[in-house]
Amino acid sequence: MAKLIDCDSADARDVYKLLISVIAPRPIGWISTISPEGVANLAPFSFFNMMSMNPAVFAFSASLFSDLTKKDTLINIEQTKCFVHNLVTEDLLLPMHRSAEKLTYNKSEFTHVGLTPIPSTKISAPRVKEAKINVECELIKIVSLGEKAGNGQIIFGKVLAIHVNDDSILSDLGDCDPEKIQYVSRLGGNNYLLGGRIQSERRE
Repeated sequence: MAKLIDCDSADARDVYKLLISVIAPRPIGWISTISPEGVANLAPFSFFNMMSMNPAVFAFSASLFSDLTKKDTLINIEQTKCFVHNLVTEDLLLPMHRSAEKLTYNKSEFTHVGLTPIPSTKISAPRVKEAKINVECELIKIVSLGEKAGNGQIIFGKVLAIHVNDDSILSDLGDCDPEKIQYVSRLGGNNYLLGGRIQSERRE
């Protein structure tokens, strides 16, 4: 028996929970930024993808919290105009998952999850040393979809530099070898897809 969900009248949270299980697996944008005061921030976003080839452009959405405040990532990018995407692989699943925990603005997720921030080459935002690939991006624009709880603030960044920290993952064609890279992608709930295997993580 078919079920119809009218998104105009349904609770937005219920629609969200269903859709993130329908639009799956999703790539994870593991975004590092820095505050003007020098505090490094790190957070995962599953509303993330590559949007253009030439120029190469990444985009991700940082939704407003229920109290209408902005995520630290968005605040930092508004002020410093840059961010880094760090590739999530199986060995980094747990620290990536824990980096989603909400901390006070003056506390770094790098310290919280035990990762190492290292300088980028073209921007002020740091990279994750332990990640196999880092992509430095310069802010192009932020498109707001509203000022209500859950409204996405879509961040577009131009790719300036790509760091391949483990060239053993590259194929002869110069792209990433899927057999070697151990991708992690996002499913619904607290589930992740690990190279075709489903892994569940619980947030405390």
